[in-house]
Amino acid sequence: MRHLFIINPIAKRIKGKVNSIKEKISAFLAQYPEIKYDIYVSEWCRDSVMFIQRYISGKDETVRVHAIGGTGLMFEVVNSVIDFPNVEVASHPYGKANSFLKYFGRKNEKLFFSLKSQVFDRTIPIDVIRIGNTYGVCYGKAGIEAHANVIGGKWIDKGMPVDLGYLLAGVRLILGGKAGQNYFIEIDGNRIEGDFISVMVANTPCYGINMHPAVDAHPDDGILDVYLFKNAPKMKLLQCVPIHVSGNYRKLPNLISHYTAKKIKLSSNTIMRLSIDGEAFYRTSIEYEIMPNALRFVCPSGIDLAKLPRIYGKPWRGFR
Repeated sequence: MRHLFIINPIAKRIKGKVNSIKEKISAFLAQYPEIKYDIYVSEWCRDSVMFIQRYISGKDETVRVHAIGGTGLMFEVVNSVIDFPNVEVASHPYGKANSFLKYFGRKNEKLFFSLKSQVFDRTIPIDVIRIGNTYGVCYGKAGIEAHANVIGGKWIDKGMPVDLGYLLAGVRLILGGKAGQNYFIEIDGNRIEGDFISVMVANTPCYGINMHPAVDAHPDDGILDVYLFKNAPKMKLLQCVPIHVSGNYRKLPNLISHYTAKKIKLSSNTIMRLSIDGEAFYRTSIEYEIMPNALRFVCPSGIDLAKLPRIYGKPWRGFR
């Protein structure tokens, strides 16, 4: 097996520490001279995509690609390796949110910092969402949540706390009257039309630091969870958004509907604001499809997948 470490130099926990991280990797692997590895520091957005594909192309051996950054770098790695069956992916939580890793529980996040675990531990199969010609492991969002991701992201980069930035961006959009949009939705052939503030197609529950609206989603169940959030008067929305992002959509049966599906088609007569694992896109139509067990992901041995944390504090609900 060969290891490729991709470092995002502007990730929140990396800025100014690139050399120390490279030295840490080299010092650890010096103990195992039989292991072949390379380190690449990305230079600009999407820079690593072509590099990774050139690196693994034509290799017969297994390549474990390590994403040392956040959700954005994980997005790049997934889109680089999706067509290569000999690739495994490891995610090191050096970003501001690390959305995919939140599925395994905040207390377990530190286990993903272990080089020993990331180099030697098992992999598990995870599902991937095909979204048009792009791939994600977390979610595809349309509407206010996608728009708030862009606005809030700018505030967060200036120092605002992550969850507060996204919430305040959502509040601003609601008060500005830019929350709702008419969508045409096809969920496994069943057609729905309506005015929604958000359409979320989820493979995992979380985004931000403590927000987990897609409480039913699991990245290994072979299905997508779809949440449709209807438009409503401004004050009603302001009251309900915190309930939604905390995973309590069941308390809002008249506003939020939950579906499961293999394939979803989404369109609108006007441009849709989309977010795929935190990356912004703009389209008038898009298709989502689950790809079961499409990726091998490194899961530290210290994590018991049968005992993942509960969101509601109730044993029959939550992640597992």
